[in-house]
This record gives sequence, C-alpha cells and structure tokens, in this order.
Amino acid sequence: MEVSEIKDIEVVENMLKIGNFNKMFRVNYMGYRLYIQQEPFEYFSGLTGALSAATFAGNPDHKRLIKWREKMVGSFGEKNTDDYVGMTADFGTLLHMALVTIKEKGGINWSEEKGKAYDYFVNAYKAKSLEPDLRVIKAMSYEYCKHVASLMQFIFERVHEVYAIETPAIWKTMKIATPIDLFCSCRCTEKGAFKNVTINLKTSNQISGHQMEQVACEQLMWNETYETQAENTAVLRTKDWMDTKVPTFDFKYLSLEESTALCQNAANRLWICLNSDSSYYPSPTNKSFNGVTKVGEKPVIITKTLKEEWESVLIL
Repeated sequence: MEVSEIKDIEVVENMLKIGNFNKMFRVNYMGYRLYIQQEPFEYFSGLTGALSAATFAGNPDHKRLIKWREKMVGSFGEKNTDDYVGMTADFGTLLHMALVTIKEKGGINWSEEKGKAYDYFVNAYKAKSLEPDLRVIKAMSYEYCKHVASLMQFIFERVHEVYAIETPAIWKTMKIATPIDLFCSCRCTEKGAFKNVTINLKTSNQISGHQMEQVACEQLMWNETYETQAENTAVLRTKDWMDTKVPTFDFKYLSLEESTALCQNAANRLWICLNSDSSYYPSPTNKSFNGVTKVGEKPVIITKTLKEEWESVLIL
C-alpha cells in the first residue's frame, strides 16, 4: 500500500463557519509547510516564513515563556526545555478557540477553559515524548487564562462585531497564503470610529517592527482576497496583568497609508527573492521505487507532483 507524503493536514477556514470565506488546507509535504487551495488546485508558501527568508534579522533574546522555561529546566534539562518552549511559545490555536467561545457564548466558563488548556499542554508534552510536569502545566494553564481574560477585555472595550477567525487570505503574485487571526469591526483608539480591521493575535513580550510589517502584508492579502475591505490592520498583544487589576492588552494599528508603505517595502524584497536566479520557488515532487526489481533489471521509479499526490488523498 502506497503511503502519501502529505502529512499533518489541517483545514484552514473561518472558525465561525459563517460568511462567504475561502477554505484552504495547511500541509507538510516533503519537508515543506504549504497551503493548498483545492479548486482550482494551487499551492502557496506561508507569509511568516517568506518574510523571514527575505529579511536580515538578528537573534533577539526571546523572553516569552521565560518563567515556564526556568521551571522546566529544573524538571528535565536544557535541551528538552528548548524543544518544548519552541513548540508552545505561541498558544494561538487555543486563543482562537477561546475567541470563538467569546463570540458565540458571550463569555468564558473558566473551569472549562482551564481544563481545555490543561489537556492541551499535557498532550504537547506527550507529543515530544516528555513526562508531563503537572506543576509547570498548572502554571501554564493559569497564564493562558490570563491571556484569554486580556482578549475578552479587548472585545468588551473595542469590538463591535467579529466576522471571521483564522480565515485564509492569498497574495497571488507572491505565491503566499496565510490565515488572518481576526477580522472584525472595532475601534483602533478608545474613542475612535468603528472600522473593519485585520488583527494578528500575539502573546510575545512586545510588539516588534517585524510584526507590524507582517500585519501590513496581511491587510493587503485580505483586501486582495475578499470584497469586504479592511480599513486598518493591527497587532493585538494579550498579556499578563496584575491579578488585582482589570485585564489589560496592547494594541498597535496602522492606517491604510502606513500599511501600504510597509507592505510595498516587503513586496520589493520578496519579488527580488522570487525572481533571483540564485533562489527558487519549491516545486516539490515525490519520487519512489515501485514494485519488485530482479537482479539485472532497471528499477521502476514513479514521480508524483504535489497535485497528483493531493488528488490521491481524496479530500473533499
């Protein structure tokens, strides 16, 4: 039986299951992390990876999860800790699920949310063949709940309507796709008018210039993909806050003019990389030996393109 090289298939679509939005698939194929559009078939690289490859960057000291990391080093050593922190540094998927709950139920049941986070982190340990450290997982779950409270405070203070969560958008000329964390009608300032905004949810220790360039590109991609246009784009950083205070958040936005300028700068770099003779855009194929070959015979090698491989998976 032939085994497909397409692994880790994830559906990427509006988690609210409403509205006329695209559906894509995020896959791992022959070492490539790609987005697949099924009809008509087309595949794309991810935005974050493309920007990273086209940007000179230093090696900043990533401080997020540092408290968890310190506890985990004492539990089972440096290398395993680095592996796990790298895997859980962004619990974006959990926050997206919490956002759906807030939208649909108007609030959070903390017992359910804590249990969901606890199970998620336990499974993350096991996926790395690590023995779950329940003391650390409890601290992580509590910290996650604080991020959810921060997110809920933003919804209360700034948001008029949530339209889409984790919804794919495409930049065709650059052969790039990415899920947009949040598309909503919100105030970019405390007393500003409600506008349609694409928002990237972050849990990092600060909002960086690289993140603002990313959201600038996300606004362009959204506006190229959908008729309902984004007037602004922003980074929402959920964060830790003092237990005795009201939850807080950081929110940094760009006007259309600002995001256009940042996006054009990124586009120039991406275009040079895409068209350089010393660079390439992956055209992954899967080659495999087939059947039985006797001594003296020429082996039969079958080559499948990504499209052929995808069609054999029969995803509807």
